[in-house]
Amino acid sequence: MRPEPPPFKRQRRKELRPDEIISAALMEFREKGYAATSMGSIAARAKIARSTVYLYFPDKEALVRQAFKDRIAGIFDRVQVDFTVHDGDFEQMFRAMLTLIYTEMVGSDAVELLRILIAEGARFPALLKFYHETVLSRIDAILGLMVANGIKSGALRPEIAQFDRKIIVAPVVVAAVWQLTFEAFDPLDMPGYIDGHVDLLTKGLLMRF
Repeated sequence: MRPEPPPFKRQRRKELRPDEIISAALMEFREKGYAATSMGSIAARAKIARSTVYLYFPDKEALVRQAFKDRIAGIFDRVQVDFTVHDGDFEQMFRAMLTLIYTEMVGSDAVELLRILIAEGARFPALLKFYHETVLSRIDAILGLMVANGIKSGALRPEIAQFDRKIIVAPVVVAAVWQLTFEAFDPLDMPGYIDGHVDLLTKGLLMRF
């Protein structure tokens, strides 16, 4: 009779499984699209029983909502930590924020979530609303705090407060769309792209002396 594995191994496997299911789902979404993907195909991709998927996610929408939280919304918890690490140096803080966003949103399987919103969002308005509430509003709040702190410290021009903050992160969306469409033909030089983004934005935002 095979001996039982130590309890800590079983627990570790249980904790890893939701993330493995999400990873499998993102691969299915990439190949089939969100609407055409079933919980059964996600289970098959993850090499587990379909009933196991339902232990963690009651339906596909719950699964993709958790994916938004884990893969994208969680990034901004770490961005806020960078405020304390680079407090007072706007350019370093901005670079750290962008590098993290590009790495975690554009350079990972999280970009498949953006594919869903772009290609199928009109058919699933609840997902668009959820993304706006959990991700976009969070980005805007963080940028608002960053700009306010930069103006207060004298690093940023005061009139920046009147700009629509979407222009600060618009290149991230361009990079994501490029990754989803043209990456196989013309790959992005991500380090150079980030450097250009930081340079262009900081030269336009920083106080001129």
